[in-house]
Amino acid sequence: MFVLKHIFRLRESSSQYPPTPDGDMPFLDHLEDLRRTIIRMALTLLISMLLCFGFAPALMQILRQPIESVWQEHACSLLPAGTNAQEWQQARTLASMQPALPPAAYQAVLSAAPPHVRQLAETIPLAQAAALLPEAKQTAFLTQHCPSAHATALATQLLQAPDLLAPVQTDVRLMSAFHPGEAFLLSLHLAFFCGLICAFPLLLYFALRFIIPGLLEHERRLLYKCIAAGSFLFLGGCAFAYFGLLPRVLSFFYNYSLDLGIANDWRIGYYLTFAAKLVFVTGAIFELPVIIIPLIQLGILHYDFMRRTRAYALVACFALALFLAPAPDPGTMFLLALPLYLLYESCIIFAFLHKRALSRKEKAA
Repeated sequence: MFVLKHIFRLRESSSQYPPTPDGDMPFLDHLEDLRRTIIRMALTLLISMLLCFGFAPALMQILRQPIESVWQEHACSLLPAGTNAQEWQQARTLASMQPALPPAAYQAVLSAAPPHVRQLAETIPLAQAAALLPEAKQTAFLTQHCPSAHATALATQLLQAPDLLAPVQTDVRLMSAFHPGEAFLLSLHLAFFCGLICAFPLLLYFALRFIIPGLLEHERRLLYKCIAAGSFLFLGGCAFAYFGLLPRVLSFFYNYSLDLGIANDWRIGYYLTFAAKLVFVTGAIFELPVIIIPLIQLGILHYDFMRRTRAYALVACFALALFLAPAPDPGTMFLLALPLYLLYESCIIFAFLHKRALSRKEKAA
């Protein structure tokens, strides 16, 4: 209620509605405008959400891409030289088929694979068996049973990466659902966040038109510029979170779990919620200039004050990054704090230009 009263006073100062005898706009008229604004915003979000729901599979694949890249990067760092993740997966599959197939059938399937994959499939069981022996006997075992010196060297490399030889590969399983309707609910959840991002310019327009109604022509043009800048910053923040922040955060949590000996068996529901919220919150943080610049134009914030408090703003940016960063490592906090501070510095530059423009007007007058 306290916030609504201040918003209503701001509306009255710029409104072109006829005031009441006591000079104030009727409270019920404010509430009626608020009701219409909320309905417009809800309908806009609903339409955007329905449109995004039709692209749910594509959106799911887009959000899955960062974690799949993290797993491939981790797997490729453990694989022998010259082996990619696809070849390793094929070799693991062939090696797991050996006990269940007759020798002739297994050799027929094995002969159809590329030479490098075939050699990997033959070496994996030997490396797994050597891993069960004491370390002093592993080299002699491999030298005796491997068909060639290259196979011995390959098995030795595999022994240096126990995660690759685990009976169950430490993979990221994103497609596990615990009840029949979970996939549908996840699609709705994903469509909501994506619809919120796509409809953000219109939602911002409706909100500003409610707070500042009855704009003149030049004020309306300024409003459009603010909406365009706010939308650009919001989408830029979302892109920064998706391409820069999210892969680093996922890599930190993935490697930290492996260091503790915990398999990364992440559920798709938790991952999508985590990724969507991170992207949306980072986009909202990038709206800092949209909040500060109007305060400068209204005379609430001044260039001299912002310049004197620059050091405090730097500390506040790092404190906010520490509070909002999903990963507690210094690199992630720095990645989130640096854009925040640069945006604040851009607001200081705007305040300086605004002050100089006001000085010129006073001299001209």
